[in-house]
Amino acid sequence: MTGFSSRRALVAFVLGAALLAAAGSALAATGKAPHKAKVFIKGRESVVPNAYLKISFRFEAGTVPIRSGGTVTLTNLTADGHTLSLVNHSQVPHTIKQIENCSICGAIAKSHGINFEGPPTEGPPPIPLVNTGAQGFNAPGDSVVIGPKGRGGPVSFKVTAKPGTVLNFICAFHPWMQGRFLVK
Repeated sequence: MTGFSSRRALVAFVLGAALLAAAGSALAATGKAPHKAKVFIKGRESVVPNAYLKISFRFEAGTVPIRSGGTVTLTNLTADGHTLSLVNHSQVPHTIKQIENCSICGAIAKSHGINFEGPPTEGPPPIPLVNTGAQGFNAPGDSVVIGPKGRGGPVSFKVTAKPGTVLNFICAFHPWMQGRFLVK
């Protein structure tokens, strides 16, 4: 690339970055967030014997802006069941040891009528939606279970927390799956 071409490319890059930054600042300044949001559960499991087990389950998007009173639609694209469960920031596991010994996961499962200690049961959990306080998702303990792809979804719920609230969430079955709602 010639010096002139590379300078033009640099100018184009800088201008593009400036426009994106301005657009992001405008969004932040107006505080606009959607009334509806979609969260997908994606990923899969794979294994190579004597080498590794890989489980890439995740929430997309992991950070979800939503207006207070807005509706979230959760869609599961995997062959496993999951939860989307609100937890305190201090309860979000950050290490392998914390994930393996998730301090809140058992309590979340129990609130849905699921016993991790007993034999697996077929069918949906006895309590698919847990609401700990006011109606809607607004406090730690609020949780929803979604079945595997093709069985039990999508599910929708309202986020009713006050504007300015950050709601952390995890999957109680796969606690490395984590995200947050930014309530506007």
